[in-house]
Amino acid sequence: MRTKRGLFITIDANIGAGKTNACHAIASAAMASGQRARVLEEPTGHPRFGHFLSRYYGDLRTGENRGGGFAMQVFMLCQRYEQHRLAVELAWGEQGIVVVQDRPIYGDTVFATTAMERGFMTREEYDLYGDMFRNMSRDVMPPDIFVFLDVSPEECHARMSARARSEEEGVPLDYLRQLDSNYKKLVEEMRRRGVRVLVVDWKEFGPPVEMWARIRDMAISTDSWYEHLTFSFAKHPRLPVPGQPRREPEGVLTP
Repeated sequence: MRTKRGLFITIDANIGAGKTNACHAIASAAMASGQRARVLEEPTGHPRFGHFLSRYYGDLRTGENRGGGFAMQVFMLCQRYEQHRLAVELAWGEQGIVVVQDRPIYGDTVFATTAMERGFMTREEYDLYGDMFRNMSRDVMPPDIFVFLDVSPEECHARMSARARSEEEGVPLDYLRQLDSNYKKLVEEMRRRGVRVLVVDWKEFGPPVEMWARIRDMAISTDSWYEHLTFSFAKHPRLPVPGQPRREPEGVLTP
C-alpha cells in the first residue's frame, strides 16, 4: 500500500474573493509549523492566458457569443489537468510537501456551466467539454482537502473594482451571482463524492495559522477512507454541478 507523504489542498472561490492571498497565507502557516510547502497559482503567467481571458470577458461585456467561452474553458481545463498531476506528484510522491493549489480542475466546471447557461457556450461545445473533463478526471486523484472561501457576490464585485484589473472591467454582478450559485452546488457534489470540504466564511481575511490548523485536523484519515475515495471518484467522474437532466450512459450534469 502506498504511503501518502504530504498533503494536497485546493482552494476555490468566486472571482475576487481573495483566494490567491489565502493560498500563500496557508502555505506560509504550514512552513511556520515546520512543513515544506508550495503554492501552485493560476496560470495567469502563461503566454496565452491573457488572449483567452480577454476574448471571454469581451463576450461577457457585449453579450455576444463569439467563441470566447469555449476557448477559455478548454485552455483552462488543460492547464488545470497538468497542474493537478504535478500537485499529486509533489504531495504524495517522494518530496511529500504541502501543496496548495489555487483553484482545482473541479472549480473550472463551475465557469464552464455558467458560460453554457448564459449562452457563451453552445450545448455541443459544453458536451465536448464534459467529455474532456470526464476523461481527464479519471486520470487524477482527488485532493485531501477542498477549501471553499465563501464570499458574497456583492463583496467579490467590490473587491474586483478595488483591485482594478483591466481585463476584469465590466464583468457584471449578475455573472458573479450565477457563479456563486453554481459554486454552492459544486461544494455539495464534492461532499457527496466523499471529499473533505472546508467552507470558510471569508468576509474578512482570517488568521492563516487557525485555518492551517483546521486543515491539518481534517486531513487526518485512515487508509480505508483514502482507498474508498480513490475508487469512488475515479469510477464515475463528471461535472460536479447539477442543473441539467442526466444523460445516458453517463450524463455531464446531474439533476
